[in-house]
Order: sequence, then C-alpha cells, then structure tokens
Amino acid sequence: MRGEAATGSTATVGTRVRLVAAASASVALAMRAPSASAQQMPEAGPHQHANEDFFGTTAMLLLIVPVAITIAWAVWRSRTRPSTLPQFDDTNFDLDVLGAQMPVLVHFARQWNVANAAALSQTELLAWQNRGAVKVGVLDMDACPETMKHFPGLEPPAYLLFYRGRKLFHRPGLRQSGDLQQEIDVALSREGF
Repeated sequence: MRGEAATGSTATVGTRVRLVAAASASVALAMRAPSASAQQMPEAGPHQHANEDFFGTTAMLLLIVPVAITIAWAVWRSRTRPSTLPQFDDTNFDLDVLGAQMPVLVHFARQWNVANAAALSQTELLAWQNRGAVKVGVLDMDACPETMKHFPGLEPPAYLLFYRGRKLFHRPGLRQSGDLQQEIDVALSREGF
C-alpha cells in the first residue's frame, strides 16, 4: 500500500511537470508565429515612426519642461520681488502724505502680521487702479513710532485716506480692493473729485 501511494504521487508530479512544459511550449510557439492581423497590416512608414517619437519623450521635453521652468521662475519672482509702492516713514509722512496736493491712501502695516501679505497685494492693485489720481503707499507701523503717536490704537492692516492734511476715512482690517475703491470714490466725490 505504501509503494502504491508513493508511485501514484510520483506519477502526479510527473504529469504536472509535463503539462507545464507543454503549456510553455505552446505559449512560445504562439509568440513566434505571426497573427493573422499582423500579416495583413502594411509595413510602418517613416511618418508613423515620426508620430510615435513625437508623442513620446520629445513631447515631454518640448512641452512639460518649459512649463515647469516658467512656473518655478514665477514662484521665485513673486517671493523675491520687492514692493513697488512708496514707503512712508517718520521723515516723509508730513510732507508726502499730509502736505500732498492729491489724495493719498496709506496702508498701515506690520511685517510680522499674517494678514499683511494679502493686504499688500490688495494695496498694489489699488495703486495700479488709481495711478495718477490717488497716491497709494505703505507705512510700517513698527518702524515709525513718531507717526504712530498721531494714530493711537490703530491695528494693522488699516487704510487711511488723506487729502490736503485731512483724514477722509479710516478702514481697519483686511479689505478687498473693489470695496476700498468704492469707498475711495465716495469719499473723493464728497470733496469734489
């Protein structure tokens, strides 16, 4: 009985080995033999090879790499670009803001304030919208203690509009440029602009 079981298991293993070998041989033959559809296809021309190459690595190099470089350059420039707004301080506030013959919008800011970056972008937009009509600038509250004595309790970001030495309005907090522009227009219309 033991001998029969051993012979039976050996025969089973041998059968499995033969089946695997036969399957491998049939797969190898199928891979070597051309299919009917491959025999009917015409030979690839040079234009097909050019299209296959263009939509491969060449497309990546020609399209993706310049876009990535442009994005990296824009991010770097936005972080390193200095503000183009005039900077007011203790030495020039009286002359450039209070003594100006045109309206002046002053953005009171602190560099460490979280909302300052967003407010600064809105201030730059206002400066561009009002170029020639309203002078727009920034005052660093920490660097101007003498000027800040005239405005106690002012919290950044804050916007003050001056015209001929008078304060026309004070708007605290982060504001959208469109809202500030409407308030500037209303305040200046009262002054005859």
